[in-house]
Amino acid sequence: MTQDKMRRVITAVAVACTALLVFLLAFLTYQWITIGVQNNRKEELQADVDAWAEQNADLEEDLQYYSSDYYKWLEAVQRYDLQGK
Repeated sequence: MTQDKMRRVITAVAVACTALLVFLLAFLTYQWITIGVQNNRKEELQADVDAWAEQNADLEEDLQYYSSDYYKWLEAVQRYDLQGK
């Protein structure tokens, strides 16, 4: 192998390595951006889940109140007062 061929081979290997390195860095950057976007989305969804859980707890308290005997008694008293007047 002559020196000219050796120089061409070394240049081709260097170009191929550089191209591979650029491709891998671009791919890595894309993956980091995707991970960041997914983490933000996960945080937003967790906030939504927490809000729905809090609303559900409030509604369960309301359900217990309206299902209670006290509420039924109070409704009966109010109906009696309205009919009596």
